[in-house]
Amino acid sequence: MKRNDARLCYDIPLYNQIFPFLMKKRNESIVYHTMTLDLTETAKYIRAYNATKPEFRLKFFYVFCAAVMRVFALRPELNRFIASNHYWQRNELSLNFVVKENFTDDAPETSNPLVFKPEMTLFEYAKIMDDYINGARHVSKDYENYTDDTIGLFMHFPSWIVSLAVKFLGFLDRHGRCPKFVRDADGLHTSVFIANLGSIGIEGGSPHHHLYEWGTTSMFITLGRMDRTRDFDDNGKVIATRETMQIGFSVDERVTSGFYFIKSMLMLQDILNHPEELEKVPDLPQDTPTKAQYKAKMKELKKQKKLAKKEAKKASEQSHS
Repeated sequence: MKRNDARLCYDIPLYNQIFPFLMKKRNESIVYHTMTLDLTETAKYIRAYNATKPEFRLKFFYVFCAAVMRVFALRPELNRFIASNHYWQRNELSLNFVVKENFTDDAPETSNPLVFKPEMTLFEYAKIMDDYINGARHVSKDYENYTDDTIGLFMHFPSWIVSLAVKFLGFLDRHGRCPKFVRDADGLHTSVFIANLGSIGIEGGSPHHHLYEWGTTSMFITLGRMDRTRDFDDNGKVIATRETMQIGFSVDERVTSGFYFIKSMLMLQDILNHPEELEKVPDLPQDTPTKAQYKAKMKELKKQKKLAKKEAKKASEQSHS
């Protein structure tokens, strides 16, 4: 079994292998998690950098997205999806987000998947996002939005043709044969979708978003508004001021364990506590094992267990002699 956008995963615990058969869709497998991030050090880092009046100004959204991509690069199980009852490791590291041309009701919105390399550093991530946002808000003849162009092409046809085309492409996608040009234009074939709701002034935390059955995206992240909070001592005296933000995660629980996910979110917080680490090239983990590598590993484990059992039996016989 093969796909043109991912590799089949073989290192899936036996217990997890039944999940795609018990929970066939993402929205019956969805888990919501709310987390309040401490962004005090991130804000200091951004202000210190921008105070030097660089030609390229850093924004919080760029740092956050770079941190998320770094976590996905270091914790590759997050970059998986379920299709045809199997686990797949995505070939690309990617994200998608919506850009609104301006903050008015009738302003157009656009989105376009962005693909990155796992070894990228903060300013490489930021430059790609900045170029995309500027291109989307200030459309020129040099700027192309493949998502809008592709949708526009389809919507020229009668609705019954569009319906048949979507069903056919969905069938191809479930079997890993969806044309590359469709995936390149589709923001729901990315590692993660990020919605920056704080940028439109949302209050009262960050709402959670559903996952889409279309495509392969297994995680949706929503950002709330950045707030300033104060910590008090027992006498009511302010002892610390922190900048925080509530974010919501919507995750397909079949993809990885809750333990792995929570450790990944703690890593995200740690990176945001030390954003300067994003300037360094990461030490990436090994690739997902191939079928041959996995079989060799399991064979070695069985050999070690058999040897350990033999040694234990020998020790037991000696102790009774």
